[in-house]
Amino acid sequence: MIIGQLLAGITVLLQQPWYQRKLAANNGVPVPEWRLPSVIAGGASFSVGLFWFGWSGYRADVHWIVPTLSGLCSGFGLMSIFLQSINYLVDAYLLFAASAIAGNTFMRSLAGAGFPLFSSYMFEGMGIQWASTLLGAVAAVLVPIPVIFYLYGHKIRARSTFAPTPPPQNAFVPSRDSDMSDATTAEKELADNAARSSAPRTGDNVV
Repeated sequence: MIIGQLLAGITVLLQQPWYQRKLAANNGVPVPEWRLPSVIAGGASFSVGLFWFGWSGYRADVHWIVPTLSGLCSGFGLMSIFLQSINYLVDAYLLFAASAIAGNTFMRSLAGAGFPLFSSYMFEGMGIQWASTLLGAVAAVLVPIPVIFYLYGHKIRARSTFAPTPPPQNAFVPSRDSDMSDATTAEKELADNAARSSAPRTGDNVV
């Protein structure tokens, strides 16, 4: 499992040049969905690792290395999901990233505290193969979630009050020159109004 996690970390590091190129091409604006292909691959790998472990680790005649090697998939999946999900939260929430990560850590800690309360009973009652099958099936059902975020994440973030969204491409952003020209125009209008108010009107006595 540790080797699988190290492989996932190396994979994420090797993706950084590709990510930096896309970031530079997008004027330094991060797109959170760029992080999700690793999460999708990690989710599938984690599910495969659970099935592999369950159906190779319940028989005494199977060599111990066979279920042990399933940790490559499980470890790779866990680390890929964890690293890139955190990066996704940072890119999606920017200023509010610390709060988003804190909420994620809280929910993950609840799961980590709750599962040991029943997991041993589940494996003893259902057997290693069927308990692992249940967990692997749950993991497989969750794989489409990052796919949905990859396809529709920008629309979901647009509804959020805390996830900033970039302005539309056709939106007018005033430049410094336009600001100066607007200020000059305003000054001219004030001067014209002052001149009109001080000019003599018809019927006034002019000395």
